Amino acid sequence: FDEDALRILRCLRFASRLGFAIDPDTAGALRSRAHLLRRIAPERIQAELTGLLCGDNVLDVLLDYPDVLGVFLPEILPCVGFDQRSVYHCYNVWEHTARAAAAVRPEPVLRYTMLLHDLGKPDAFTLGEDGRGHFYGHWRRSAEKAADILDRLRFDSRSRRTILTLVERHDCQLLLSEKAVRRSLARYGEETLRLLLEVKRADNLAQAEAYRDRQGLIVRWEELLDRVLAQDSCFSLRQLAVKGNDLTELGLSGPAVGRALHTLLELVIEEELPNDRGSLLKYGKENLL
Repeated sequence: FDEDALRILRCLRFASRLGFAIDPDTAGALRSRAHLLRRIAPERIQAELTGLLCGDNVLDVLLDYPDVLGVFLPEILPCVGFDQRSVYHCYNVWEHTARAAAAVRPEPVLRYTMLLHDLGKPDAFTLGEDGRGHFYGHWRRSAEKAADILDRLRFDSRSRRTILTLVERHDCQLLLSEKAVRRSLARYGEETLRLLLEVKRADNLAQAEAYRDRQGLIVRWEELLDRVLAQDSCFSLRQLAVKGNDLTELGLSGPAVGRALHTLLELVIEEELPNDRGSLLKYGKENLL
């Protein structure tokens, strides 16, 4: 460990990926040398941490070694042992985080999302008159902390963008309607939306068992998503029956063309207009010039 402190993380990665138990003397040594991880290049930290997070035994490692991970992820330390004081949660913030990470598919973007999704809870905590804990707007603070971590670990821009979207939206409400699905498809795209559903499923699995009925809601929402996609419903500019040149011919120019296209798309998504070229051009001529 003194020769190369990255071996500390590598040891934890082996434990997570291969199910190895760490000898007590080795565990003591890696804890006493954990401060040396501050000298390691962020890119090397990210590579080992990703391997650790994607292991089958990630739950045990996260629960047993937050003090070691906290050397380069100090944002997690306030979560350790933090009582949520909520009927929805039977675990403290860190144990919920660890269980949520273990419950999601071992794909790096998903595992990092679950690691980071509740970092803002200690800062956002308030205690209600009923003695219950509340975390209003914790997703915003979690996203801010997540952004700092992802920048610090030198994440690529695409992964960073997706993880932050998932962290910001992990607690959003799911409305069971085709309109809601189309709005979500327009906002996130199918790939990110399906990842978000996986995040919400894992988040709920790490909550109190009495409140895991949300699993059924997620299944119904997935079924509705499949139905909307099978109908080839319009939810993107690419699917819209008119294009920019159509609006240019009407007399629009510059940024007004883009604004008009987005207006028309929103009307189609809300079922206020059919995705029909004639209808869209008629509306554009009468209302957008």
